[in-house]
Formats: sequence, structure tokens, C-alpha cells
Amino acid sequence: MDRNLIEQVRHANDIVNVIQGYLPLKRAGANWRGICPFHQDTNPSLNVNPARQIFKCFACGKAGNVFTFVQEYEKLTFFEAFKKLAARAGIAIPDSDRTKTVSTKRDQLLQIYTTARDFYCENLFKHGQKVLDYLQKRSFSPETAKSLELGYSLASEKSLLNHLLKEGHSVSLLKESGLFGNYSGNLVDFFRGRLMFPIHSNIGEVIAFGGRVLEEGAPGGKYVNTAGTELYTKGHELYGLFKTKYEISKAGSVLISEGYFDFLRLYEAGFLNSVASLGTALTEDQVWLLTRYAPRAHLLYDGDAAGVQSAVRAALLCLSKGLEAFIVELPEEHDPDSFILEEGPEALRERIAASRSVISFLAETPSKTPAGERIDTILDAVRALRDPVRRELLAREIAESFGISARAVFSKLRRTTAPPEEPARLYTVPVLEENAEERHLLILALQSADSFNLLAETLTPDYFVNRSYRELFKYLAAHADREAIEEPARLLDNIENKDLRDLLADFLFADLQEMSFSDVLNQVQMRKLQRDMLELDRKIQAEPDNLSLLEEKKKLSQAFNRLTKKVVRGLLT
Repeated sequence: MDRNLIEQVRHANDIVNVIQGYLPLKRAGANWRGICPFHQDTNPSLNVNPARQIFKCFACGKAGNVFTFVQEYEKLTFFEAFKKLAARAGIAIPDSDRTKTVSTKRDQLLQIYTTARDFYCENLFKHGQKVLDYLQKRSFSPETAKSLELGYSLASEKSLLNHLLKEGHSVSLLKESGLFGNYSGNLVDFFRGRLMFPIHSNIGEVIAFGGRVLEEGAPGGKYVNTAGTELYTKGHELYGLFKTKYEISKAGSVLISEGYFDFLRLYEAGFLNSVASLGTALTEDQVWLLTRYAPRAHLLYDGDAAGVQSAVRAALLCLSKGLEAFIVELPEEHDPDSFILEEGPEALRERIAASRSVISFLAETPSKTPAGERIDTILDAVRALRDPVRRELLAREIAESFGISARAVFSKLRRTTAPPEEPARLYTVPVLEENAEERHLLILALQSADSFNLLAETLTPDYFVNRSYRELFKYLAAHADREAIEEPARLLDNIENKDLRDLLADFLFADLQEMSFSDVLNQVQMRKLQRDMLELDRKIQAEPDNLSLLEEKKKLSQAFNRLTKKVVRGLLT
């Protein structure tokens, strides 16, 4: 692939802007910081350096440049990430590069779903008058339908099938798409005569559909959804998140409801920090996804007993993953959709403002469940937290809400379980103090092309005792030039060894401005001379009359003394 074209695409895709398309970032000095998407992160561990166009998670160790991030986040090859970023920047890829790889099955499935979405949307406004009438009856505007890409699946058994075949999609992939049933060897549309809700990934790809019948009692159930596919796993996605993630981040909180229409009503009423759990119980994966965008969650479920129970269960799950969790209470006869219609958006805002934390809710709401059991239920969620400070704060809230001593709560928390162990780190920064000079030397060399050139000209791999540092030096000596040192994101393209890439990214993020490159270089050279002199002493002991060895020892001693003086002068200045 043309290196110049790669660099053109990289320059056109600022890493901060690209990553902000996936998750929110906040400025932290010269860098930007956010929740890492590559592990279950509760505190912002992902750091993005705009000057060097690189990212690094200091918890799991994942690191790289803009291509690496897109590769890792979307599970793509380098070429697929390159194509995606080229398209984002409006850069055409020459045919010679296009033909180097074929589209993956995932790419083709995504295209099938995108085409299906467009087909359903077109049908809604061409052939779906009864669907539009239904939406109007429920007080939803055509603008909301367009904004959320609602559609209509025709009643015909093969309308979508014929359309996709006409577009050139293979039968084998259509069978795997989850959009068709197979009856006696014949494919037929799975969704027929339904209002269609496209389900998007959080980056906006159409990956599944939900369909609702228009007439009560129609065969097939009120709602049907795409079965699990390579693109979609039930319980991993949240309806509407691709539309609302920026508002969620800006608000610092997310409003969670259960169904499609609840979300539609909230969205149309101006509650743009909302999502829905696709009609299922909220899952751990969904909560972890939300932790990337906001520290607080408000559970807005139906007002009846079943809805309250579901809201409490969801709130405790949020609490266990580090989110502040609040219960928004509705009258028993209402769900979010009906409440807004009857009482208005302002009434709901008042309810949200008056919402109680799940701890206060369980303490204050009349219940047949004994207080001790309710406390145990909350403690089960608190124990899952990795942050000891957060656990202590919640323990104090439990004590205050239930009117018992904090000592009793802490005692029960400690007695029933040990604090959760920190998960095994996927990456550990090498801590080898005896090789600290080697580490410092590589960091400093990466900060200046002149310094790196001097390093490459002066040293060889055997100057590095630490194996990781030695391998990194060898890689840099083979691949780094002045342009790459001045634009270090380039250095991360060709590293197949992820450990080496993570180490390089770690060094690129380090700041050792208070150190002198020449002084550290002298120290590394002096360490090498020490090792050589020790090895020579062992040889002299075996051959005490060998004059050439003695002469070599004399030369090494003289070189060592000269370097020692230089190092001392450097330390004194």
C-alpha cells in the first residue's frame, strides 16, 4: 500500500476527533482522557495525545495510533480501518489498492442491513400510510420517524429478499443475516407488515431490527427482533445510543427506559440523554457501555409493581458497575410514554429532579421485605465495586438511609466478603531500576530526531540489558527515520508484536524534559563498559599472562574514567 496515501489518510483524521466519534473525551492538560473501551474501565484510563496523534490506556496497556484504535474498536484489519478512515475524510482509494483485499463477511452483512434499512424507510413513506396513521394516532411526528430511521416492512413474503437479490447480495449471506426465514428450502422475509425499528451500534452501524405489528392479536407476537448474528448479540446494545451519546456525555447522566416507544417519546419530548434497553432486562454489557459516557443513571420504567421491581434491579446493577443510580417514580398507571402525553415534559423533569438514589428508595419505600434483607441486597452491589473509596461512601449512605450505625454496615461489609481483588492487569510497565538508564535513554531519543540519530550511530543492541528495551531499540533502528521520530504515530503502524507496540506507546507518552540526553547516553555507555570490564577480568583470571587482555583492560579503564568524569560533570551542572 502506498505509504504516502497512508500518511494522507492519517493526517486527515485527527485522533481526538476520531475517538470522540466513539466515546467522550475530556481535556486533561496537554492530553485528552476518557473511559477505555478495551476493558471494564471505571475511572478514565484512556489517554490521547493530540501532538503525537497516539492513544494509550494506562490500565490495560492498549495503545497505538488512529488506525490502531479503529482496528481494535471495530475488530477490523489494518486495511479495513484504513478504508473506513479514508471514507471518513473523503479520500478516494486507487483501484490498485482497492483490489488488494476483498470485503469481509462483516462488511457485507453491514451492507445488507444498511440496504434493508433504506428499503424499509422508503416503504414507510411510499407504501406505509397505515403505519404513518398509527404513529400519528400515538402522537409521533413524521420528523421523529425520519430522524430515528423508522420504516415499514411490506406484507409480501419476498419483497426485501427480491430487493436485496437485485442489489447483488449473495444468497448464502442473506441466509446468515437473520432477516429471512427458511421454509421448505425457500427464503421468505422474516419481518412482514410491521413498523420497523433499526437497531444501531453505538457508532451508528445498522446491526439489527425490531418490528411491531400494527394490529393487536396479529400472528407472530407484538414485537419480534433479529436473532443473534455476527453483527448483533442481544443484550450488548442500547436502542438510541448512537443518537444520544453526545447529549448523555454533555449532561453527565443517562435516562434509561425499557422499550422503543418510551425512547421515541422521550426523544421527541427533548430528553436527548436517553436510551432504551430493547425491551429486555438491563445487562452488564449494556451498563459497561454506558459507563463510557456518563457517571449517573436515572431508571425510568413503568410505574406498576413489575416496573418498579425491574427499575430497582437495573439500578443495583448500575451501582455495582460504578454508576450513581436513581429511581424515577411514575404513577402506577403510567409508563414514560403515557406520562409525557398526559402530564407533559415539564412534569417528567420534576420527577427526574425528585428522583431518589436506589439506596434511599429501598430504605424509604414501604416494603414487606425486612430492612436487613434490603441492606444485604444493596451490599451485594457495593461489594462488586473495585474502588474502595466509592464502597466506603456508599456504606455510609446505607447507614444514613436506614438509620443504623456506619460501624454496623462496615462490619457486615467486611465480615461477609473480602474486598474484591483488582483484575489482573493486561499490561505492566517494566519496572527494572537497574535498567532505568536504558529506559530513560529510549524515551529521550524518541523526543528528538537528532538525539535518536546519535543514539543509532553510537550504540548497538548489546548496550541494552533489558530484553524488551533491546528489542525496541532494534525495531527503531530498522524503521525509524527523522520524519518518523518527528511524527511518531507512524512508528506504530508496522509493529506486529503488541507488547512492543504498547511499550513504544508508553515511552512516547513519557516526559523526561528535566533529563539530559547526552548525560543518560554516557551513563548507558558507562554501564556497558562496566559489564565488559567484569567479563574481561574473568578472562584475565583464566589467562593471567595474556598481555593482549591486559592491554584491552587498560584501554577499557581509560574509557571508563573519561566517561565517569563526563557523567559527574553532567550531574553537577
